[in-house]
Amino acid sequence: MRKITTLFITFLLLFGAVGTASAALPEYGEEWQNAPANSPTVSFTDLPPSHWAYKYIVEMVNRKVIDGYPDKKFRPDNTISRAEFAKIMVTASGIQAKKVNYSSFSDIPVTNWASPFVEAVKDYMSGYRTANGQYIFNPTSPALREDITVALVKLKGYDMSRLPDHSTIEAMFKDYKGISESAKDYVAIAVENGLVSGFPDETFRPQATVTRAEATVMLWRAFQFGNDNKTIGGGEQTPPTPASPVTQPDQTPNPTSPTTNPSTPSNPQQPSQAAKFSVDTLVGGNGRGDVDGPVRMAKINAVDSMVLDKDDNVFFLDSSNKKIRKFNKSNGTVETFKTINNQFNWDYSADGRNVTHYDYSQFTPIKLAYNVASNKLYVSGNVLIKPSNYSSDYYNIHTIYEVSPAIQIAAYTFDRLSGSYGDVYDTHEFISFTDEQTIFYKQQLGSGDVVYQAALGGASSIIANAGDKTGIDLTGRVEAVVTNNDIFIFDTGNRTLSKIQLFPRKVETVVSFDSITFDSVTAYNGKFYISSGTTIYELTTDGKWSVFIDGKDLIYNDGNPIKKISQLSFDSNGNVIVYDDDNKAIRRINL
Repeated sequence: MRKITTLFITFLLLFGAVGTASAALPEYGEEWQNAPANSPTVSFTDLPPSHWAYKYIVEMVNRKVIDGYPDKKFRPDNTISRAEFAKIMVTASGIQAKKVNYSSFSDIPVTNWASPFVEAVKDYMSGYRTANGQYIFNPTSPALREDITVALVKLKGYDMSRLPDHSTIEAMFKDYKGISESAKDYVAIAVENGLVSGFPDETFRPQATVTRAEATVMLWRAFQFGNDNKTIGGGEQTPPTPASPVTQPDQTPNPTSPTTNPSTPSNPQQPSQAAKFSVDTLVGGNGRGDVDGPVRMAKINAVDSMVLDKDDNVFFLDSSNKKIRKFNKSNGTVETFKTINNQFNWDYSADGRNVTHYDYSQFTPIKLAYNVASNKLYVSGNVLIKPSNYSSDYYNIHTIYEVSPAIQIAAYTFDRLSGSYGDVYDTHEFISFTDEQTIFYKQQLGSGDVVYQAALGGASSIIANAGDKTGIDLTGRVEAVVTNNDIFIFDTGNRTLSKIQLFPRKVETVVSFDSITFDSVTAYNGKFYISSGTTIYELTTDGKWSVFIDGKDLIYNDGNPIKKISQLSFDSNGNVIVYDDDNKAIRRINL
């Protein structure tokens, strides 16, 4: 049988670890307690001694099980992928990493950096069989709590032949039914032997993603209990001396990667032009479809708009199916968050206009928006209605709904148009918030582009109109940065940054670009980030222009390159979240 490296045998002796299974069931939350009493120090700029996992991380770093990044950061709150966990599990246990000529998994070519580690742990971390018969590992998907629990139980060699008692974990955990059937035996064994305990709210959170800090703690605890000399697979193996781990080959993380604030997104820093950036797949990559569930199975039909909230949940709009979907970071699943249904019906009557009912079936959703100040999600769209008391005119109602926490009207315009439906265009407009109550947005009408301002819940007023030369004509995807007296708008169609000064009224071009075609744009912390192919540029409101990420510097952990970035946003760690339409995947560029 393989044996756990002598590194950890010494570790157990030095720190008084228990050598056999715990006699009593663990208390809720116990797996995050009992840190090493005495630990040497390490110096990571983002890991203060007050961090809850500091002692665990220090211990494991000094035992050369896990390491930080070259920029002196540990990034404890970054979600750990299945490939990354395979890497540290190999390092922790002394399992021999294997270079192979033929991959066991169709989604990991032998040239992929993770291949030797994944091949080494394939008996511990199971792959998945797809509908077309392929066997995949999903290396870039987040490692889930039940994934890691199963792997650790297998690694430690507990006897699985004796039919574990599920009644214990069924009584302990309110979310017992959320544990995969194939994982329940392993979770039961893990609880009986003190490897995991669940949380004080009596949940196990089987589908929750795991951070680097949490994964480190789970590994540390795993080697405090049970017989560490057993495992599956058979045969004796003398473990090699583990090499000092690296986070990822050929990657130089951003030396100025931002710290996080739970309520305010971090300002992304300009990466070094010599840096290489890894790309992970968060959601999708399994072909086109409309499938909810764990990320390893979920499929994406389309992403017409995308935003992240303060907890890094990703909301994305599928306009053709009239639904808002959500990647729930806390449990690693995709769900249908809102469907455009009768909750979006609206009755309206004002100024003698006979519009009494706004039917959701006529509503075309266009864009999502998130207000950091209020932590609320919004969706905008258009509908044309022909009132019964007019024979030839239509009314266009452009509405913005608050969809979280409640579905209600946030702002609207009501414009009388002549003739036909061709007078109104469903376009990519911007939506910008300056506080919890004030909203600015743009709508394109037959007469030109109009910028509106509204207090949430009320009718909108025009503050700039291209038709009367107080605004600008826009032709592509647009985003805006709104200040006290100015609105800066970047348009990917005319490739121009414009400024509308409100008082006194003045419209001017800040900068234009002639030779670059742009694919997407987002406004973030007072700057614009614009993609062209796989390169992302940073543009300030005074027209200063620089390369933020060069597409040539991207390293794809799953081997699937991005050809074009169709949507663009940032998470709370300053990493770039993009939508890759060719692979039907939402992906993260790690800074």
